[in-house]
Amino acid sequence: MKRTMRTEITIDAPPERVWAVLAGFENYGAWNPFIRRITGKVTPDQLLHITARLSWLPPVSFRARIDKFSQGKMLGWHVVFLPGLFEAHHWFELYPADTAKTRFVHSETFSGILGASLLLMLSGAFRQNYEAMNAALTYQVEKK
Repeated sequence: MKRTMRTEITIDAPPERVWAVLAGFENYGAWNPFIRRITGKVTPDQLLHITARLSWLPPVSFRARIDKFSQGKMLGWHVVFLPGLFEAHHWFELYPADTAKTRFVHSETFSGILGASLLLMLSGAFRQNYEAMNAALTYQVEKK
């Protein structure tokens, strides 16, 4: 069974500026309260090492592979925590909105036997962290 969490925000900056911050993995620790660290290149099929912190839980580190990529428009990765039991597809989409604004969509689909149950149990924490990241990204982009 699959279950998707989706958030979105409008950022007062063009997609190119949003992409520059989103794709700047080396700076995540300075501004991102949710995804604390990513190492790897922003290229299709790239292996990433990610450390995330979900609210009150301790940080978790995992490997993921970029599986959604369109320069300046979409970035996403797939992670297998437990094959067949718990997997996730996490992605970001950038859409031009009005003049010099970006509609930023932040989503994740959980799958596997445990995926839907885990999301149901932790949906509040996931939503809170996605929205915190969205707000931090907005602040980071708009302050430039």
